[in-house]
Amino acid sequence: MDSFSRFYKKTVEERKNILKELSLYDESLDYVEDDNFFNHIIENFVTTYEVPMGVMPNLLVDGIYYHVPMATEEPSVIAGASHAAKIIERNGGFKVESINREMIGQIIFRDIINPIEFKQQVESLSENIFKVAYDAHPQIHQIGGGLKRLSVEIKSKQFVTLYLIIDTKDAMGANTINTILEAVGNFLVLETQEKVLMRILSNLAIYSLVEVSCKINVTHLKNSNEIGTLIEEASIYASIDPFRCATHNKGIMNGITALMLATGNDTRAIEASAHAYAAITGSYQPLATWRYEEGYIHGLIKIPLQVGTVGGSMNVLPKAKLARKILGVHDAKTLMKVAAALGLAQNFAALYALTTDGINKGHMKLHARSVALQAGANESNIDIVVNHLIEVGHVTLDEAIKFLNTLK
Repeated sequence: MDSFSRFYKKTVEERKNILKELSLYDESLDYVEDDNFFNHIIENFVTTYEVPMGVMPNLLVDGIYYHVPMATEEPSVIAGASHAAKIIERNGGFKVESINREMIGQIIFRDIINPIEFKQQVESLSENIFKVAYDAHPQIHQIGGGLKRLSVEIKSKQFVTLYLIIDTKDAMGANTINTILEAVGNFLVLETQEKVLMRILSNLAIYSLVEVSCKINVTHLKNSNEIGTLIEEASIYASIDPFRCATHNKGIMNGITALMLATGNDTRAIEASAHAYAAITGSYQPLATWRYEEGYIHGLIKIPLQVGTVGGSMNVLPKAKLARKILGVHDAKTLMKVAAALGLAQNFAALYALTTDGINKGHMKLHARSVALQAGANESNIDIVVNHLIEVGHVTLDEAIKFLNTLK
């Protein structure tokens, strides 16, 4: 993909032109709506808050290249992922091992005196429940989605929960699930005369999992004689120390959340699901793991991703529509694959940096740019200020202001 060679060295306009040449950019979507529009999106609107959106080119997943839009304020996230993706591309790219996409809804009953009898009663009504679910949202069932299966679990403290497993197709699905839950809940209250505490989807998406792998020849890396062992040990350590594991998983989400934000997905739901899944065994564990074997580093990520490509704000926010055009993904399962591969790339980038040069080296130049901008640097002198800050080893606002004054 030569079009993206040294993409990071291009000007903003040059990058846009590259995307235009590939029909991945639409200038008519690159604008901010007016205040009246946003006033209808959220309550108590006062202004918009801009986050930079960049593109990480050439993420190779199952033989297909994706150019990934990422909205993030954190320096080095896109650079790190891009570097990792380039290394993994040389090694054949990412491979999707498995994928499934179903959501979970809960109807929680309270004050159940005889839970076993109640459980049996609800289970006996399963045929009716499927009919009620269909009638509540016939459109989703007609396109192959809707209620797929159900189960009833007795909880402590006189709670009993009905779990509905629902396929929402390419939508994030919150409204679809809640519509079905509302109808089924009302039906069961009438049939059983028991009380419902709440009807709500679950963000612990254990039936919406994707597994992606990659392998890397250590001869393509710095410190090739020991880097495989170091990255494997870093992965092992994350599995035994929750303090390290939290940062390990946060690094994965640096990439995934940036993509989700760019495409208009629910970043909070995806973050909650990922971290809850990491702790589902009772011990907080890494979402991505690495092992070293016979000259290759093998990476694997297994993560729940409640994503969508239609519905909600993603159909009305122009920048979200622009991001989806750049990405060129039109269905939820493909977006899951790309997001998981991006998370694995981000994780490799962090571990590779930590076990070689240290994380600070990569961050420092980008941090220096932020400091220079804060000090008042502009397009004509920002590179001079950044180079000075790095050279003197004092990346501080005071130093940047002082140096800028000497230039004036």
